[in-house]
Amino acid sequence: MNINSLSITQDLKDLLIKQGYGDLYPPQDDAFRNGALEGENLILTSPTASGKTLVALVTAAKRVLDDDKKVVYLTPLRALASEKYEELKILEKLKKKSGELIKVYISSGDYDSSSDYLGSADIVVMTNEKFDSVLRHGATWLEEVSLYVADEVHLIGGQDRGPTLEVTLAKILSLDPDAQVLALSATISNADVLSEWLDAKLINSDWRPIPLNEGVYHHGYIQFPNSPVEKVSSTGRGIPIDIATGVLNEGGQALIFADTRRRAVSLALKAAEITPSYLSKKIANEAKEASRRIEDAGEETGLTRTLSEVVACGSAFHHAGLDASRRKIIEEIFRKGVVKILTATPTLAAGVNLPARRVVLSSLTRYDSERGGPMPIPVLDYKQMCGRAGRPKFDKYGETVIIASSEYDLAELTQRYINGLPEPINSKLIESGSLRTHLLATISSLPGLKEDDVADLLSKTLAAKQYRETTVKSKTRSALQYLERENLIEVRGKRFLATE
Repeated sequence: MNINSLSITQDLKDLLIKQGYGDLYPPQDDAFRNGALEGENLILTSPTASGKTLVALVTAAKRVLDDDKKVVYLTPLRALASEKYEELKILEKLKKKSGELIKVYISSGDYDSSSDYLGSADIVVMTNEKFDSVLRHGATWLEEVSLYVADEVHLIGGQDRGPTLEVTLAKILSLDPDAQVLALSATISNADVLSEWLDAKLINSDWRPIPLNEGVYHHGYIQFPNSPVEKVSSTGRGIPIDIATGVLNEGGQALIFADTRRRAVSLALKAAEITPSYLSKKIANEAKEASRRIEDAGEETGLTRTLSEVVACGSAFHHAGLDASRRKIIEEIFRKGVVKILTATPTLAAGVNLPARRVVLSSLTRYDSERGGPMPIPVLDYKQMCGRAGRPKFDKYGETVIIASSEYDLAELTQRYINGLPEPINSKLIESGSLRTHLLATISSLPGLKEDDVADLLSKTLAAKQYRETTVKSKTRSALQYLERENLIEVRGKRFLATE
């Protein structure tokens, strides 16, 4: 299928073609053939860079241009919200039936608009937490929304952000059952459960535009399945830098994932001792200019001075401890090829589009606060990081390399991660802290709810699909009793009210 064959306005077709879109990727083709433009609920799961955002962009544009309706685009992270905002802003060149240009706004911690002001937008990009707040305050403009896009929906299984996204989608299903829901995700092993929950058609694809080779570093060599072993030359700066440097000679870029912010900075400093020799005179000048931009981007701290220093050498680090303006500069210069080795924490794997020819996982463990020590990362997280390997239009293939430690041998790592399936997505909502928080928020924003009303809302959650009804009821009753006992809510005539 081609862009010209879609049932969209000619102006939208011309804009997309001007942006370089022509023939559709297989997952895009499947989504449009299965009713994305006709208002069907869809859950589209496919690898990174397989074109999920284009499906959302075209569907959003159609809702605005043809139906004169609003669109909400939900993301789990501020950095991802910023990226999607920039991508959707190309639609501001198009005119609606009224003759006015489409307006795209963003509401996140870094770039904010008031809830009332957002009502004048046609497309609003928000973090899940921001939208949860808008829902609680009962913004009237939500009545005009006909499409909700939920990006990175697999994070619904996360301990921290998962329950907020789950309750948000449950409220959408409950309060606006006629609205279209388009859920986007990397591969999910139990995507059928989510599609049943959202009453959505499932488009599940393993197609990616750039072939991926997944290998394991072991005693000085990288073993890629069905390929000759690759000897890794020592740089004297540690194994992750050794592996990353292996693709620089051929014009590739490398991305190293570190388990902590401190480790990301440390690796970037080591990389900065190697990368200057891989910079052309032109790129070296661009690196120095980028370094100055980072210095001028805001308040100077020890961290930003370090960042400026490594960028001047063609290296960089990226994590949530940096302000948005500097993260944006790093993302820009990495895409332009000025930064040869980028180090980052795993949050970068959650959607921000920064592909590299080779992705190196410097650690397969992460600190678990509940267990009080390091634990192996989930296969789902590994697959997300793999998704960053391979630069469309630049690379014929992408590579991911994991480093064998004394805890795992090569065969174990290959079986667990390279050949393994991502873990199933399971609701974390009915765990006591999450349920109490969201019940209190709901009662605060909708005073006068009865127990049946609460039960009806919770029946729309993923938890209701995955747990027995008696379990959900028991957990709910226990959470409500806790809130009343702690004087956070009170009961008047079988109705719940939040206390002052």
